[in-house]
Amino acid sequence: MADNDNPAAKLGEQVATQFANAASVYGGAFAGSFKALQDYQAKLLHLVQENATANMQFAQKMMQPRSPSDFVELLSTHLRERATAVADQAKELASIGQEAAKKAAESLTPKS
Repeated sequence: MADNDNPAAKLGEQVATQFANAASVYGGAFAGSFKALQDYQAKLLHLVQENATANMQFAQKMMQPRSPSDFVELLSTHLRERATAVADQAKELASIGQEAAKKAAESLTPKS
């Protein structure tokens, strides 16, 4: 009896095909998600470096004030700039995260 006539062999082939299809779909999804995670981490590292540089520059400027009013002005300017920068950075990270989630969802959606 040939394998094609064997119901167990047919079922085994069908199951193997379904597993292969699932691996293809989910493998692509995981690859896309991994890439999105790498992009997110790269952006996060860039932002950490940017913030560290800004804080080092601030520390250097803190040695220059000649009066209490200079100190207060320097501090308030720095805090205002950093608050704006952190808000912008949070928006960037949220955007990257949303795009990653969108790509992962699209990769899991069956193609018609």
